[in-house]
Amino acid sequence: MLSDKEVVLQAIEMVGKWDVMLAGINGNEILIVSKRECPNSLSIDGRNLNVKRYDPDTYINILQEDENVFRNYKVYYFVKVYMRKILDLLAYLEVSRLSMDFKTLE
Repeated sequence: MLSDKEVVLQAIEMVGKWDVMLAGINGNEILIVSKRECPNSLSIDGRNLNVKRYDPDTYINILQEDENVFRNYKVYYFVKVYMRKILDLLAYLEVSRLSMDFKTLE
């Protein structure tokens, strides 16, 4: 039985490693952020996995609305510049939330 990390790495090889910006796993669901289309499901090491694919720009917009599209997954593969963009956005959202909380306490 392959580890989650090995499953994610095999999945990105199957869909085209050079186009993938971010990849993670949550149970039997693989997150792939890529410009390139990929199949809705993959079978790796006897596991049937659902693939949730996002376009990189669309993913950033969705992330602003719901952080759980990132936080629910164990991320094992990412392009450094893209991950920096995501982490900067998450930090900005957290600071905004704290700022609003502080203002409501005044």
